[in-house]
Amino acid sequence: MAHPSHFRNILVPLDGSPLAEQALPLARRIAQLAGGKLRLVLVHQIPSPLLDSSNAALFVSGDQATRKAERSYLRAFQARLRQEGVRLASAVTLNVPVGPTLAQYAQEVGIDLVVMATHGRGGARRAWLGSVADHLIRHLEVPVFLVRASNEGAVPMAPAAADQILVPLDGSPLAEEALGPAADLARLWGAALTLLRVVLPVVFFSDEMRGWPAPYDTEYMASLRSRAEDYVRDLAEGLRGEGVRASGVASFALGAADAILELARPGQVAAIAIATHGHGGLKRLALGSVADKLIRGAQVPVLVLRPARSAVKKSRRTAGTGAAATGHR
Repeated sequence: MAHPSHFRNILVPLDGSPLAEQALPLARRIAQLAGGKLRLVLVHQIPSPLLDSSNAALFVSGDQATRKAERSYLRAFQARLRQEGVRLASAVTLNVPVGPTLAQYAQEVGIDLVVMATHGRGGARRAWLGSVADHLIRHLEVPVFLVRASNEGAVPMAPAAADQILVPLDGSPLAEEALGPAADLARLWGAALTLLRVVLPVVFFSDEMRGWPAPYDTEYMASLRSRAEDYVRDLAEGLRGEGVRASGVASFALGAADAILELARPGQVAAIAIATHGHGGLKRLALGSVADKLIRGAQVPVLVLRPARSAVKKSRRTAGTGAAATGHR
């Protein structure tokens, strides 16, 4: 049974830099396989006004020259992509603020997928991830596909030998929301889904050793792993019933993010797909922990989805000890 792709209207934010352009090969490939169209968007950076009002004319002329250069930049990309057989819906420039402007545009034109580059840095040099990509993840209810770019080039894009899409799960309905776009991507690429549930060790404290951890309860840990294996096996069976190649694996690890990154090697895995609450500040949760670490550290592209609020509420109602045991929600 054929499954039409949901990735038909694809947004690619650009900033005029070679780093941002490293998202284009991935976006182009998805658009061609899905029969979709690309929308190239460059957000116009208004130059800072000069303090001396007598230089207003210079400010205006500089802004006009910048806009002209941006239009020429986008036209050049339009011409090149059309020569490569890529369908384009539009190539537009928008005004600042960058994140809110892109989010509003994406909602107005009905974007299905955002594909963009991120530096994948932390701290003060967070750049795109800290502003634009982060804002889109937290405000859009469509997947944002992030390519970690660098001066040496983007991370590998779905090598021919890599036919797996890794989907980390924690037992919650919210995490399972990533299965939809992951399955859609798997159908496009002819790839298989590998559902991963990381089981973290549970430390018990005894009365005799107050304040000191007791050895792990091997029987209890074995039961956690057995439950995790049953969980991913059942989900994989359901996906196979929908025509998607899928398998499940449970793994012990001291940290969920490190375990996922260890498995997500470019020669084996084409991409990672993960759902996140997408909160900011103190409520950042998944994006501030596991998803954030994956975006900054993965050597393959990462598909990030912030599920609709109804899915988040459902996850909160049904969350149980299984999600807590894996620790990467």
